[in-house]
Amino acid sequence: MIVMKKRRGEWVTFLRVLAILQRLQRGPATAEELITAVIKLVGPDAYPSGGTARRAAFKHDRERLRAWLQAQFAYDASTKCYYLIDPGPFFRLALSDESLLGVQLLSREFDNGMGMRTHIRSLIAEIMARLSPDERRSLEHQGDERIALDVRQDVDRGKIPERVWQTVCRATVQHRKLSFRHLSPSVDDRRPIYYEVAPQRVFYRDGHWYLRAWRLLKRDADGRDDREEVYVRFRLNYILDDEWLRIWPTVLPVPYRRPPRFLVHYLLKPEIGRGEISHHFEETNITRHADGSAEVRGYTDDLWEATRVLLSYGEGCVVLGGHELRREMLRRVKGMVRNYELS
Repeated sequence: MIVMKKRRGEWVTFLRVLAILQRLQRGPATAEELITAVIKLVGPDAYPSGGTARRAAFKHDRERLRAWLQAQFAYDASTKCYYLIDPGPFFRLALSDESLLGVQLLSREFDNGMGMRTHIRSLIAEIMARLSPDERRSLEHQGDERIALDVRQDVDRGKIPERVWQTVCRATVQHRKLSFRHLSPSVDDRRPIYYEVAPQRVFYRDGHWYLRAWRLLKRDADGRDDREEVYVRFRLNYILDDEWLRIWPTVLPVPYRRPPRFLVHYLLKPEIGRGEISHHFEETNITRHADGSAEVRGYTDDLWEATRVLLSYGEGCVVLGGHELRREMLRRVKGMVRNYELS
């Protein structure tokens, strides 16, 4: 009988330690909050009724949390709260490689912690805190090259040959030179163009998969070479699955080169500027004016995409600079005017 009571006591003690850990995983807590959480989860008799005995048992439980479960926590005297540093090896999240890449994808896509995005940032922070140190380091050291490689969606996948997908992704991850022929609908004679590139990242946007790369060589259908290095993007389903698709043994430096950086400066008219303004670009800075309009400044490495985003505002947006973006916007707008004049 004595042995049974002893075993039951040990089991209740173990459950108390687990309950403390569970509560700390939800956030910082005072001693009383932790004891209350234990009683709620384990039962009203989880701790002795006397104050001194209860405090002593709680102190021993903290020691057991470190010794038994190897959890790390600290005490903040200013708030009188305990907070979790590491749940220990037995209670860390064990995620698949695909899920880890999903965490990284969310982390990049919701890097800006504005508005409702703060909730996603909190979720990511909690997930990261419960990963093993090795997994955290792995995610922190993976560049954009891996961010979306295994998080495929169904929109474009049926149109991208599997060999194209595998070859492009492998070259990107291994930082090797890649060559292929690309057949874009923008080419008038519908003849493929040969490219040699330094791949940088594969990403998904608006229903399509793209490769971002530094163009090392462009050879048109007539054999003319252009060796100017330009930062470009290729839609994956326009890359041909033929004998020109190849990963070269050449290992490229990481990063190969810094992506271009273009100023984005535009004015949102009052009917848009009075509302919540989206942060489409890096280092977005917003200046609101008395009339309700808003002046926005930021940076991009993709003029084509920046122009597309700003065109979506219609007449509610006026591009003020930089000069590269304004030139591209004028070209697009003039082309649209010509189209409507012809019609």
